[in-house]
Amino acid sequence: MDRRAVKQGLLAGLVGGIGLGLLLRGIQQVTGAKVYTLLLNIDFVPGLPDRLAEWQEFLLHLAVSLPLGILYMKAADWSLRPAGCGVLLGLLVGVFTWFTLTPLSDRTPSLSDVEALVYWLGGHLLYGASLALFYKQRWRTST
Repeated sequence: MDRRAVKQGLLAGLVGGIGLGLLLRGIQQVTGAKVYTLLLNIDFVPGLPDRLAEWQEFLLHLAVSLPLGILYMKAADWSLRPAGCGVLLGLLVGVFTWFTLTPLSDRTPSLSDVEALVYWLGGHLLYGASLALFYKQRWRTST
């Protein structure tokens, strides 16, 4: 993978991760569904305190989002449908994190909270779509 693709992946992961965080924060403020709490939850990380400052937890969220942006750029290069690849990545990350991380804390939504699940998956689908927009822009500017 060339340097430009890595830079574009990092940028896509950064912008997508910030967008996802702001969206889920807003949803939690409006609805009370603990989706932003789940996004920032670090209860399960060995060696870290149960809680850090919000900005520190957000940086940890971005530390996951940045490599996902790079991974997406690589996968999209191999895909016949880069947009579908982005949406699929977002969906897979949303489903995987919901079912693995939600049960690890009493501060996060219940596994059976359908409203929170819809917000969570919707946010992650938009995250994946934002990665696809960066991919499309990457090719538009390279020609």
